[in-house]
Amino acid sequence: MRFAKYIGALFLACILWRCEEENTFLSISNHELTFNWTGEQVETIKISSNAEWNVSIIPDWLSLRTVNDAEGSVVYISAKKNTTDTNRICHISFFTPDCEETLWVTQRAKEVLGFALERDTVIFSESELVVEVENNVQYGIHVSEEWLSIIKQNNASIGINAYTGPRFTLKIDANINSEEREAKIVVSNERYGLSDTLTVVQAGNPHEYYTDGTCIQWQQADYPEGVHLVFMGDGFTWESLTVGGAYERCLKEAVKHFFSIEPYKTYRDCFNVYMVAAVSEETGVGNSSQLGKVGNKFGSAYGMGTAITCNSDLVFEYARKIEDLPEDKPLTVVLVLNDDKYAGTAVLYADGNSIALCPMSTEAAPNDFEGIVHHEAGGHAFGFLCDEYVYYQRPIPENRKQEVRAWQELGFQMNLDFTGDASAVLWKDFIGRAGYEEAGVYEGGFEYQYGVWRSEENSCMNNNIPYYNVQSRWSIVQRIMQLSGRTCSMEEFMEKDVTEPPAIASKAHASQEFVPLGEPQWILGPSK
Repeated sequence: MRFAKYIGALFLACILWRCEEENTFLSISNHELTFNWTGEQVETIKISSNAEWNVSIIPDWLSLRTVNDAEGSVVYISAKKNTTDTNRICHISFFTPDCEETLWVTQRAKEVLGFALERDTVIFSESELVVEVENNVQYGIHVSEEWLSIIKQNNASIGINAYTGPRFTLKIDANINSEEREAKIVVSNERYGLSDTLTVVQAGNPHEYYTDGTCIQWQQADYPEGVHLVFMGDGFTWESLTVGGAYERCLKEAVKHFFSIEPYKTYRDCFNVYMVAAVSEETGVGNSSQLGKVGNKFGSAYGMGTAITCNSDLVFEYARKIEDLPEDKPLTVVLVLNDDKYAGTAVLYADGNSIALCPMSTEAAPNDFEGIVHHEAGGHAFGFLCDEYVYYQRPIPENRKQEVRAWQELGFQMNLDFTGDASAVLWKDFIGRAGYEEAGVYEGGFEYQYGVWRSEENSCMNNNIPYYNVQSRWSIVQRIMQLSGRTCSMEEFMEKDVTEPPAIASKAHASQEFVPLGEPQWILGPSK
């Protein structure tokens, strides 16, 4: 190293000696420049020389402009935006045949500060949590609750207001209460106006767990022969199965969504609603590839697009754990999946049993969790309704018509027809009636544009909006009445029917941007 410094000094001395000997000089006003990441600033370098000078090739993120005057030359230097997370460094040489000066240029990276996660969940007992930080600036840390404390981690400086490392560790005290609790962790840098927040959720102390297979009745019908509706979850580990914990909350949210739409709002008192606890070894939903397997209870897995599969036999086995459930009455099982993907599929059997696979989607409405429950559980799994969206711009094939007709002979899939004659269509009695101005004959449904008709321009079975069209509502109410041992005339239906669609229902039929949920599995045979 000393030898290298000696050689460099000797080389510089030779150049200066040569410049002095030939009376040539070159000087620059500054040898270091620093730019911020925005690229908004312009810096200048004054150059003095009694000879023609040149400049070395510069990188494409810099630009130079030279102005000459009587006192010499002024070089204006600017930089493009640096949106990366690393600094840029280069050197520029100004030189004559005999002399050379070097300018070092640094451009700082765009300041980055944030957590790798927005939310993290921890167990109720005392634990530690390593928090990942994406940063290229120093940061301070603020913790909102005393049950969290910071442990200094590698590469982090001692001062709490000057952390620099990519991670730090939180010590979490045990939660002695049964309720879950939350704390906010904020990292910030005042100089650059940066901050981010991590929410840490700690589970409540489990005074009581639901064991695998536990059955709870949440609602009893007002009629002796109630309609049976079962809610279960898949991909929930034992930590979620505390009384009042995540499993129960997620299922109750699904119940709320199911009954938040007509006609289920009006006819809620006809339903028996149950919860069955199911403990999975692993959290989440797998996929259909061997490498994507997840150790959940019912084998729920994503397939192509938005399709989902599961072990239907095991789902019904768990549902039948409910005591005194009549074997001759069909079940609708809503299986809530512990994942936030937009997807969904219904499995429907000719004997009236059905399963709705509903992930807890975080997409914007109507493609959120509520929209999936409306479409898959309320529409397909209980209502046995067909999809009404259009995917193919051609007539419906004859074999698809025969599929629908076979189900219609069983009383299902009654929301579509194959005639555009308003006097003969299944919902003819609603067309032209006061309060049913939306009812008509609209071509398109069951994925095809031509040769199949629906009763209104838009509906939940088209694009998940919170509204079933009149023929869908009538079909649903007829099934409710049948399963609860009662009858309902069309006049009685219309007396209680809520006909006004929400504002979102007035939007056009499914556009090309709409992503359909998984195609229902229609099984013309009994469930096991």
